[in-house]
Amino acid sequence: MAAASIPAMAEPAGPPNNGAAAAPRGIIYEPGERVLAVGRPFAWWVLLLALLVVVMVAAPVAAAQGQQALSYAALAAGAVVLVFLAARYLEWTSRVWVLTDRRVIARSGILNRTQAAVLLERVQDASLTRPFLASMFADYGILHLETAGIHSEERVTEGLHEVAITGASRFYAQLTDALTPRR
Repeated sequence: MAAASIPAMAEPAGPPNNGAAAAPRGIIYEPGERVLAVGRPFAWWVLLLALLVVVMVAAPVAAAQGQQALSYAALAAGAVVLVFLAARYLEWTSRVWVLTDRRVIARSGILNRTQAAVLLERVQDASLTRPFLASMFADYGILHLETAGIHSEERVTEGLHEVAITGASRFYAQLTDALTPRR
């Protein structure tokens, strides 16, 4: 009786894109799964970057005017903003939503990564909300997904109930196209 060999499981490099969207690394895809759209949260950390630039310009200006205490305070404030900036940037890079031809996938986490997915066949309703000010920049919107099944509440806690992303119109259009049966 010959023993069956089990091949080593390796994380797939990513599905073929067919020119649609770049497949993010660190996500486990099914064989033959195609990426249709990729979304990330709005980059609020850019506002912190702008604040950091202002503070770092203010420090040497205050020092040049002989206000050493103000210069040191600006440098301390710059250090605090830098820490917050790094934290927000890491949070932003660790969160991604991927729409494939089979699923909507959410990945989050830096050290402890979490991947949750909802099959497209379980999505019962999808709607898009576009907050006024934020939607003027980077096509920001909040995609609301209603799913079927006993475990849908578990998916809600994994970041798949409300997907707040940039490029929301494109993501939503690709999602509704994937959900619409071919005629």
